[in-house]
Amino acid sequence: MLRSWYLLCCLWALHLPGAGEGAAAEREIDAAHYRERVKAMFYHAYNNYLENAFPYDELRPLTCDGQDTWGSFSLTLIDALDTLLILGNVSEFQRVVNVLQEGVDFDIDVNASVFETNIRVVGGLLSAHLLSKKAGVEVEAGWPCSGPLLRMAEEAARKLLPEYNKAIRNYTKFDDWYLWVQMYKGTVSMPVFQSLEAYWPGLQSLIGDINNAMRTFLNYYTVWKQFGGLPEFYNIPQGYTVEKREGYPLRPELIESAMYLYRATRDPTLLELGRDAVESIEKISKVECGFATIKDLRDHRLDNRMESFFLAETVKYLYLLFDPDNFIHNDGSAFDVVPMPYGECILGAGGYVFNTEAHPIDPAALHCCRKQKEEQWEVEDLMREFYFLKKSKKSTFKRTAGHSGRESQTASADASSESSRGGMNPEKNTKRRIPLLSCPNQPFTSKLSVLGQVFLDHT
Repeated sequence: MLRSWYLLCCLWALHLPGAGEGAAAEREIDAAHYRERVKAMFYHAYNNYLENAFPYDELRPLTCDGQDTWGSFSLTLIDALDTLLILGNVSEFQRVVNVLQEGVDFDIDVNASVFETNIRVVGGLLSAHLLSKKAGVEVEAGWPCSGPLLRMAEEAARKLLPEYNKAIRNYTKFDDWYLWVQMYKGTVSMPVFQSLEAYWPGLQSLIGDINNAMRTFLNYYTVWKQFGGLPEFYNIPQGYTVEKREGYPLRPELIESAMYLYRATRDPTLLELGRDAVESIEKISKVECGFATIKDLRDHRLDNRMESFFLAETVKYLYLLFDPDNFIHNDGSAFDVVPMPYGECILGAGGYVFNTEAHPIDPAALHCCRKQKEEQWEVEDLMREFYFLKKSKKSTFKRTAGHSGRESQTASADASSESSRGGMNPEKNTKRRIPLLSCPNQPFTSKLSVLGQVFLDHT
């Protein structure tokens, strides 16, 4: 009886005015505090890479040296470049742009991962190119459709084209988990959760499927709480790691989902994941020379590697989770107007698309540069037509000079043959030509002069 009365009093007290405020205060996350801690994490890792590993691809934090892993392109420096600007470090961004232009060479004979080079190197250079003006870099005429970083990205991409391929894998849902299935039968092949799949709730949020996204996210967050990180593979029925897949290389996918979902819901649970990630990574992974991969989440043994995506993705998504006013989150209220040969181009208005390595791409730039490319194609088509007609006239003149007698003899026969077929109207047989360059605001010579060539009409 006494125990029941005590429980009743406790429940009644919870409903009094002001009750629960202490618990709510403990639950509230100080975003500014964690934003600064994330920034400190970045510089601890970044500075140690510069001091101990550059120009190698990656830092080995346990031995304080470097190694090439994905192609010998100073990968971590490229991967971290746009994160520098998101953290507000304009001067270091400018310095690194110069270093990359002078020191990175893609004309080398190395074994390189097509996928990793595409998302890290090509994506990192494209993003940095599009962010250059915001970072105060002096851009050349024609930007964003031209520039040194864009040319570097194109060079790297062209090296990859012969080997590029794509793989597809199917999944099926079970109780807010997504399992591996056989592609053609649909039966479960492995009842496991792989840490790379943790991006999925964030993707669901982008199409408005918030309820399903949150339920799946909370499943994944439960695994994080269990181990202080996401193991590479997690056996769902057993509720434990899979043998030889117990590690956590500081992957970003769950934090990525938290960032997107927080933008959509403002649910404080998502900030709690960010807080737990900062606390776990600093407690388990931080060493004197950076942050080390966790080899085994069961006993927190470390591995001598710091993947470049830690700076490109994990830290970036953490920072953006705690920085709601970052320019990346722009809602269109601010933008830049860039003069182009055919008009003005609106850039930096938000809507950034992150590639697989979290390099933000402004889709407006793609639209602007597509217009310029179409203009170039029109001019090239016109030039080909011009030279073809010129060549045809020369050929016709030679034939006329050599066969004028024979042609005059056959002219009357051709005419009679034409009349016997009913006298076809030659105007109906001639297709009306549509001008390739049809902009009413510029004369023909002006449009060509935009591309550096001026032609005068002497006819």
